[in-house]
Amino acid sequence: MILKGFKEKSNKKYINKCVNNRVVATNNDTIKRVGVLVDNKEFSDLEWINSLINELNVNQNNIKILSLFNNKKEETSVYNNTFSEKELGWKGHFKSQVVKDFVSTQFDLLINFYETNTLALQVASATTNAQLKVGINNANQKINDLIIETTIKDKAIFKSELIKYLNILNKISNE
Repeated sequence: MILKGFKEKSNKKYINKCVNNRVVATNNDTIKRVGVLVDNKEFSDLEWINSLINELNVNQNNIKILSLFNNKKEETSVYNNTFSEKELGWKGHFKSQVVKDFVSTQFDLLINFYETNTLALQVASATTNAQLKVGINNANQKINDLIIETTIKDKAIFKSELIKYLNILNKISNE
């Protein structure tokens, strides 16, 4: 029990270190690569994610979705790339190769589409190298560059607000 507390504290320190060391480079490049972090318990609408990606004019091959999925026997996941909280080690290190591949990918946009304050999702989000990180209302404000004030149930509002802000920032290709 004590070790669990130390492990949690080391991961929170790691999140703060990632946030403090992050260098945000501003550029006028459009979004070409998108990463999406979700919690399988909260959200499992793969079709909505694909429609959002289509509206952002991003090729389907340039999207990666990572889902937190704690393997319960009665549950299944619609996502191919999943990980569990047990795969989070000390100081922000993940045991899973799927997570290591995701966080090492350079994204133009990272969408943190989860409401829970799960430490594993926060560490994955903080570790991921992305030019712009977007979250929703209950998300860790230090990790995200843009927070859209909505809930996970208001998918249409999230989509319209995200597209509005990305258009203002000239991040969406009109081709």
